[in-house]
Amino acid sequence: MATRLSEESPNARRVFYFGPFALDLSLRRLFRQGVPVHVTGKALDLLCALVSNAGVTLSVDEIMSTVWDDKKDLTDATLRQHVLMLRHALGENRTQRYIATDYGHGYRFTADVTERPSPFINSVVNEYCVAGAEFRNSASPAALVASLNLYDRALAIDPTSAKALAGAALTRVLVADFQYDRPRNQLELAKSQSENALAADPNCVDALMASCKVQIDYCWDFAGALAIARRALELDATDRIAAFMYGWILALSNRFSESLAFTESLPSHVSNMNIIQACRGITTLFSGDYAAAAAQLEATCKRWPDYWFARTFLGLALLLLGEPDRALEHFDGVRLSAYDPLVDRQMNARYFAEGYALYTRFRMGDTKTAQSTLERLARLAESQFVPATCFALAEIGRKNGEAALRYIEVCGDNRECWYTHLRVEPLVKELDLDPARLYGRPGSPS
Repeated sequence: MATRLSEESPNARRVFYFGPFALDLSLRRLFRQGVPVHVTGKALDLLCALVSNAGVTLSVDEIMSTVWDDKKDLTDATLRQHVLMLRHALGENRTQRYIATDYGHGYRFTADVTERPSPFINSVVNEYCVAGAEFRNSASPAALVASLNLYDRALAIDPTSAKALAGAALTRVLVADFQYDRPRNQLELAKSQSENALAADPNCVDALMASCKVQIDYCWDFAGALAIARRALELDATDRIAAFMYGWILALSNRFSESLAFTESLPSHVSNMNIIQACRGITTLFSGDYAAAAAQLEATCKRWPDYWFARTFLGLALLLLGEPDRALEHFDGVRLSAYDPLVDRQMNARYFAEGYALYTRFRMGDTKTAQSTLERLARLAESQFVPATCFALAEIGRKNGEAALRYIEVCGDNRECWYTHLRVEPLVKELDLDPARLYGRPGSPS
């Protein structure tokens, strides 16, 4: 038998589903297929009371004593008016009714109510998630915002959906990785959403990959991130992101031979992907074999001419080989590139290229051009996030170690992914940074 006027804790997260609607009691919001439905405060209180006691007739006195604390000027007409408002909000018609009037007694909510989404609701959530993933693959700033909006719609319908939580977390990781926003903020949200997704589905690969990036770039837990990537590969050995992350974490941990052996062991249809080929070249670069790295990355860039990630590190390899002019051609090509909507799954490396170009120009003595770029970045920072990475590399380039260290500290506070590279980043070796101190600073997450 249903309990009248539920006494559930106000802090308990409860969501009721009926038809195309979701009523979130904790958020005090009504959604229809993920779109918020405007309902006045008292009408929403009335709906919560009726839905919480679906199938039970609530008397007029019960409703009035629960919904209206202030009894002044309260009449039966007030209640009837709010019932009509609810009928309108729910779109009642001759074939679809939600609220029944039991004349002489009160009102009863007649629709089937569950605390788990129906197959129809699941299908709508899935549609939002599929569309969210498509936008995420485009990877432009606007596409990632659209992706998050779609996942938010899905979560408005079903806040426990592992697929929607994981998709939102993975999208936030990309926003952080591409530095479209301050990474720390996005990684903190991704951490919460990926944890909730894994609580709902421990085998959700997207949630594992989002958690992996959180562990390495937010928590600086290299061993923990590697274990998560391994778990994702156990679930799906062909997942391109999981394969990249496993090899990438090994490389960032100075385990270069292990990283190369791992990428060589991958099935050909995985190892031949651009992201894996780039990982191999960059691992070779970080290991100190600049000539071999340049050859590998040049081959990758010939095969994928618009792959900014590989082209940026090809420029770095050429710089380390003593070819700054050729390096600048690649850095400038990336940093000045426009977003191409025809390029799928692009990795944005423009800010990396900005920083490396600044370093190169200062080392070449082109101070005027470098200083002009810094001024442009400073103006840009007034309206959007600009990574401290750019300024740190510029200061290293002009051999101002004290200023570089200050910017590097800001990189850490921002949780910029370049900061995670510092134990293998060749351009910071002259600063003689201590990785144990970098990743174990007071205030860093455990």
